[in-house]
Amino acid sequence: MNTAPFEVIPAWRIARLRTALRDAERRGADPDDDGRDLLHRALRRRFTLARGRVKNGPSLASRPKTTRKGRSFPHLKLVIIWRAILSCRPSAWKQGDTAPFGSIRRAHDQAVAACRAAGIAPPRYRTVYVMWHRGVPPADVAAALHGDYGKPPR
Repeated sequence: MNTAPFEVIPAWRIARLRTALRDAERRGADPDDDGRDLLHRALRRRFTLARGRVKNGPSLASRPKTTRKGRSFPHLKLVIIWRAILSCRPSAWKQGDTAPFGSIRRAHDQAVAACRAAGIAPPRYRTVYVMWHRGVPPADVAAALHGDYGKPPR
């Protein structure tokens, strides 16, 4: 069996190899570079991948996922969830604080009821839990909540 392509690479060469691969990607992003002098197939592959990202934009797999399965929430659903969280969370809450007993459950119940009333699929408990501990709503959601955001809990 020929093991030539799978020979062991000494540790002192790894940094140079990584640098060469990053350079090939950088060159692929440059539309004026044709990449003809790249002799190794890994360098050509990185060049081609970067060229494809420039032409087609980032792939779906490289975009940040907003939910566990990669789906994004409708804006209305985010507003409903954050409204429920902010109504149940203490006004003096800081990121890292523990939630008072039963408060996340109350926020989840409120969000489920409001989503069902709006005809939207209700959020999972885990979603409300993660968003509770994340801290503050995104800017567009905070703008939609502007009337409610910052008021004392009801």
